[in-house]
Amino acid sequence: MIRLGFNVISAMVLIASCGIARGADIGSSFGDSLRILTSARQAGSGGIALEDPWRQGSLVEATTVIQDLGPRWIGFSVQGGAGPTLRLGADGLYYSPGQITQTTETAAGTYGGRGGNLKAVEWGTRFLAQFSVLDAAGWRVAALGRATGMMQQLPDVQEVGVAVEAGAQAQHWFDSGLTLTGWLWIGPLGEGASHGFAGQETIGVGLLKPITHGLLGGAEGYGVGMEGNWLNEGLLHGSLGATYWIGRASDPGGTYYLRAGVRSASQTAQEVQPRAGIGVLWRTPAGWAVQFDYAFVPIGELGNFNYATLSLRLR
Repeated sequence: MIRLGFNVISAMVLIASCGIARGADIGSSFGDSLRILTSARQAGSGGIALEDPWRQGSLVEATTVIQDLGPRWIGFSVQGGAGPTLRLGADGLYYSPGQITQTTETAAGTYGGRGGNLKAVEWGTRFLAQFSVLDAAGWRVAALGRATGMMQQLPDVQEVGVAVEAGAQAQHWFDSGLTLTGWLWIGPLGEGASHGFAGQETIGVGLLKPITHGLLGGAEGYGVGMEGNWLNEGLLHGSLGATYWIGRASDPGGTYYLRAGVRSASQTAQEVQPRAGIGVLWRTPAGWAVQFDYAFVPIGELGNFNYATLSLRLR
């Protein structure tokens, strides 16, 4: 019975990710599994990228996402500056629904035994460009673009999809150290396996505020934000998130993070998803740093997602 339940749930996740399901629901688009793969920083704060709206320096990181019943995602990311106004990045993506045992039935409709394992995985790459168009008078404004390519290797067919995204972000910093950031994303727009890509329109706002003398008497800070997502399936999702850190990330030594959030995701396994996460960054006297982050996301009857991200920051 346990084995049967595992196979059924794995098949459900596979169907959702491969775009077989129809109608106004998650899973009616190609590349739907991309919505799950984010950093543990973002997952822990309600799905909002509070700490990463304007990356600086170069970084290399790896993220893994494991769902209790077998599906898993792996992502690798490299980002860095290419001059004072241009920032480039590249991601590698991998998704597997886990081992799915194929079963058969007899002509009479009864259980006919097992017929081996089904193979189904997804591979993908993404390329990101951020171009600054304004950096003056306390304002930064940038245009964003991202191109994605994905391949689905299914039991009897191999499908390929490509898509592009476009967006913008603006940030204003105040004399108190507070920074206010707004962002807008449209896409991905594209097609794969005769389905439109799993697109959405995203708008969000967040603020970060360092504190000279925090709860423990030293350098600390907090961030809060909200985000709305209009999915191409006709659904409206939204998030609220917060983070609190102890330490100063730019100084040698440790900085420690606590994160929490909630996401409203209609027509999913758990429509109201509380989220939580922790993290630690250790910066060396030479200036480079290592960071580890973890997030926990419950998804109702399908179990839980566990996110882990390991980053090497070169600045």
